[in-house]
Amino acid sequence: MFKNLCKLSIKTFLLSIFFLTLSNNITNAETFSFSLSTKGIKFGSFNMTAREKVNQYRISSNFKSSGILGVFTKIEVSSGAYGTIQGKNIYFPTEVLSKWKSLFNQKESKIKYKNKKISHYEVLPFPRNNDYALKINQLDNTIDPLTLTYWLLKKRRIKNICKGEKLVSEGQTLIKVVFIKKNILEKKITCDGEFQFLKGFDPNKYKKKNYKFTLNYNKNNKNSQLFKVVNLSFNTRIGIIKAIRL
Repeated sequence: MFKNLCKLSIKTFLLSIFFLTLSNNITNAETFSFSLSTKGIKFGSFNMTAREKVNQYRISSNFKSSGILGVFTKIEVSSGAYGTIQGKNIYFPTEVLSKWKSLFNQKESKIKYKNKKISHYEVLPFPRNNDYALKINQLDNTIDPLTLTYWLLKKRRIKNICKGEKLVSEGQTLIKVVFIKKNILEKKITCDGEFQFLKGFDPNKYKKKNYKFTLNYNKNNKNSQLFKVVNLSFNTRIGIIKAIRL
C-alpha cells in the first residue's frame, strides 16, 4: 500500500512539472483566484490555472482552508487534469490526479479515461466508504470535477453563456449539471443552474437531490466581447457557499 501511495505521489509531482514545462508554449491561459465563505465566515481560498493549445487543455488547482476552518484543521487539496477539446467548449479528460491532506489524514486519487469512459479509478490508501458507490462502467460520458469547474468558470462570449449540460463523476457518484435561467442587464449577466444528484449517494444523507448555483458575469475589461465570472454561489448540505473572485 505504501509503495502504491509513493508511486501515485511521484506521478502527481511529474504531472505538475509537465504542466510547468509546457506553460511557455500555450496560446490561451486563464487564472482564477477565489475567496470562499459561508454565512459570512471565510473558510478557504481556491486558485486554478487553465491552459489551452489547439485541441488540448491542462488544469492545475489548489484549495487551502483558512479562517475559522484553518484554526481547527488545515486542509489542502491539489489537483491536475489534462485532456482534449472537441468543438466549442467540449472537454474530454484523459487523466486526473488529486491529493488532499489534513492534520490527521491524506489521500490521493487517480482517474484515467479512454474513449470517453473511465478506464481506471484508484484512491490510496483506500477510497471512502460508500455502500451506494457506482461501478466505473456506470459512469460513461462523464467528466471530472476539476474539468467541470474550468468549464463553468472560463471566459465566454455572451452567446455561449448558460449553455450546455454535463454529467460529472469523481469515480463513485453521478451528478448532472444543467442551466435553468439567464438574465442580461447591460454589462452584467446572471446564470442560474442546478447540480442534480442522480446516483451513488446515500439517500439518508442526501434527501435533497437538487442544489442550485448562480454564476455572475461582468464584461471583460481587456476584451469587450468576453464576459468573466466575478462571483458565484452554490447550495450545499451545509448551506450556501459564496466564492468572490480576487
